[in-house]
Amino acid sequence: MNELLGLVFSPWTEKARWALDVRRVPYTFRHYQPLIGEPALRAKLRRLTGRVSVPVLTTDEGRVLDGSTDIARWADGRGAGPTLFPAEHEAEIARFIELSERALTAGRARALSRMLADDEALAEMAPGPVRRALGPFASRLGALGVRRTLRKYDGHTADGETHRQALVAALDELRTTLARKTLAGTGPKTLLDSFTFADITMSQVLVNVKPPAELKLGAASRRCFSDPELGEPYADLIAWRDDLYRAFRTS
Repeated sequence: MNELLGLVFSPWTEKARWALDVRRVPYTFRHYQPLIGEPALRAKLRRLTGRVSVPVLTTDEGRVLDGSTDIARWADGRGAGPTLFPAEHEAEIARFIELSERALTAGRARALSRMLADDEALAEMAPGPVRRALGPFASRLGALGVRRTLRKYDGHTADGETHRQALVAALDELRTTLARKTLAGTGPKTLLDSFTFADITMSQVLVNVKPPAELKLGAASRRCFSDPELGEPYADLIAWRDDLYRAFRTS
């Protein structure tokens, strides 16, 4: 059986899961424990130094794929369902992937910065048994993990306004693209001629504006991932994302 290692609250993991699900590729999901699980992850990836992260898929053929895009491409060649990477749209999909990566990196930095000021959200970052054992000290452990993540992905090197501008630029481009599209049938608009990985990857940009109900977050973490400055101005895009989930996210 294919096994996906990931974080239930991560938009990168969600991109991989959505691709596997919409292509109806069977897999089991295993939750990754940061820090504790890193040695095993390095061994799996055969990467003793440098950055390692999830999602990582181990296929039933013994291949190890890391990164949501590579996992989605692999899924697109298996199962059945919408073609996620139609050949005629490769360049456009690549552009949307790059745009979403910049926006997600910026959004993560903003969300984690808010989290550092929220002890309840920091405590939620610790696994349940650890949180219960540490009590009020769980937030300190959570803060260590959040600061480590910011250092790992260079989220601490740019100021908040730079991150905000990167996120807003992606949201504005998403809105402009959708405005040029004509609604076909009763489903939501898609960025290309049909539902593709472009829709999956760009929909995740909204995680750091208002997380979808499907994303498993504690109440405090959801508060930190929600951007109070951008939620109302981009309510139309949140509604588009939610429509996309109802139409194409059945698992």
